Amino acid sequence: MNRIKKIRGHKKIQKRIQNWIEQNRIINIGDFLANKYCYTHISFEPYFNISINNSNIAEPKTKTRKQIVLGLQEIYNNWKIELDKLNQPYFLKIYLFEPRISKSQVICAIGKEKIEYYENFYQITDNKSDLNFQKILSPGFKWRTHSDDDMYSEQELLTPESYYHKEDDYNYCKRLLKKLQKKNYTKIKTEDEYGEDYLYYVPKGKVLIGGK
Repeated sequence: MNRIKKIRGHKKIQKRIQNWIEQNRIINIGDFLANKYCYTHISFEPYFNISINNSNIAEPKTKTRKQIVLGLQEIYNNWKIELDKLNQPYFLKIYLFEPRISKSQVICAIGKEKIEYYENFYQITDNKSDLNFQKILSPGFKWRTHSDDDMYSEQELLTPESYYHKEDDYNYCKRLLKKLQKKNYTKIKTEDEYGEDYLYYVPKGKVLIGGK
């Protein structure tokens, strides 16, 4: 098991957070209207993609954590000002992950199809509120709480060995699927153009989704 690395150089990190806020506080309306969606996430070192990459970097804590959360709120508020000028329905939410704060984002979308996609993306509801984030942010937000899960597709984990570049990767997927099948994880049956599949949801924490 890898030891969690201590974070050093907090003044540099705080400066990176401020630069990230400044770079993302103004939404590019032209690109947004063309793509029908826009998002910003934690995109500065050392926290960039640490949850995805299974890094042994510790998640942000205390002052750094608070600064990130307030940065997401500032970006949200500025985007809302611009989106209100469009005079049409839109989706705009802050996604706050706990404890995986490095996954947190602001997401917005326009158009019926995109709005419905984001409204229905999180299907597994936790129903337990988290007051810690709400103490930091302004009281105008309304929140709903969902489970933050790593999702695994049984169909993908059953991919034949010939498709893998390394035998170790194939064996890892076989062991992982066996573990998922033994544990009492949430399992949902789905079906698409490739056929029947089962999705396993491994809980990692919570995600609070909030907007005004």
